[in-house]
Amino acid sequence: MGVYEVLLPKRVVFGDVGAEKIGAEAQRLGATKAFIVTDESIRKIGVLEKVVTPLKAVVDVEIFDRVESEPTLQAAEMIASAARAANYNLVVGVGGGSVLDMAKIAAAVIANPRQPVTEFLGANKIANPSVPKLLIPTTAGTGAEATPYALVISEGKKKAIASPYNLADVILISPSFTATMPPEVTAATGMDAMSHAIEAVLSLGANPLTDSFALEAIRKVADNIEEAVMHGDNLDARLKLSIAAMLGGMAFGNAGVIAGHAAAHTIGARYKISHAKSSALTLPYIMEYNAPAAQEKLAKIARELGEDISRLTDDVAASKAIARVKGLLETLKLPTRLADLGVPKEALPDLADAMAKEKGYLARNPRKLELEDAVTLFERMWSG
Repeated sequence: MGVYEVLLPKRVVFGDVGAEKIGAEAQRLGATKAFIVTDESIRKIGVLEKVVTPLKAVVDVEIFDRVESEPTLQAAEMIASAARAANYNLVVGVGGGSVLDMAKIAAAVIANPRQPVTEFLGANKIANPSVPKLLIPTTAGTGAEATPYALVISEGKKKAIASPYNLADVILISPSFTATMPPEVTAATGMDAMSHAIEAVLSLGANPLTDSFALEAIRKVADNIEEAVMHGDNLDARLKLSIAAMLGGMAFGNAGVIAGHAAAHTIGARYKISHAKSSALTLPYIMEYNAPAAQEKLAKIARELGEDISRLTDDVAASKAIARVKGLLETLKLPTRLADLGVPKEALPDLADAMAKEKGYLARNPRKLELEDAVTLFERMWSG
């Protein structure tokens, strides 16, 4: 029996979260001046107003709505400058993974005014505990609301700021915050949640608790994603996807993700392809690559994906899991080849080289992966 350590958010509120609950949570945290981090799209679709109105009733509010997709270190420094402009004692993140990561950074820099964001890069580099954070995801995919990570692009690579101080003080999960997602975004973010959960199970850093989170997340995504995509007004399906995303975040936030994310981050950083699409695309290929070293784990995954494995050997069950994930991508009309995303074939050697340098992800991968393996993997992902 091993000894495990798991870091989790402090408080989660989920369900039919009304406006009054948002204000009450801010008051419970002792807030008087809130810095809201979001992006222009959240403002335009009206979701932001659902958060701002109840907050304004109890605290002073300032809004930063210029978060970009796949934010750079320079963009993070810009947010940091805005966050330091006043004595904020609460940060509220409203949006997808990029927004929530930037909210974590804003909360950290307020409490550490002399540290530039570049000094946060790496593990446990944030000196003082962040000011309280209230995180409200508007997509059901990244799980960023539940992880101790914030990601930025620096020097063409995705780099992590890892700290227990990044964990949320409060997470608010409500289907009303995700109901405006169009079908394509619902599909991509849902499969992003699936990738986090499956990679967390396969990770060498997995433990019994992260497995329980991840396997439940896999089941919830498999059972609900098609319904949420086809019938976006089904709030029960949307809530279950949101819970799955959070569970996936709790799982990979502790077990870590593996080679699929090494590939996905490489693709996203170079081609500004959303993390959801790139991680969804890489998922079946990395499952296939790892099958020789992870048949038993993939068999467990197959069961949660809805496959009857009672009379199957592990190798056959593993194949069923891979086929089920590929089938989901096709059913949801998500890209299944790098060629579909406009990645040029001549770029594959450079992408493989960059992936092979992502030692942190690869160290947790159940099957050793060298440069020549990365080249073969990228060629497979390009052609399908």
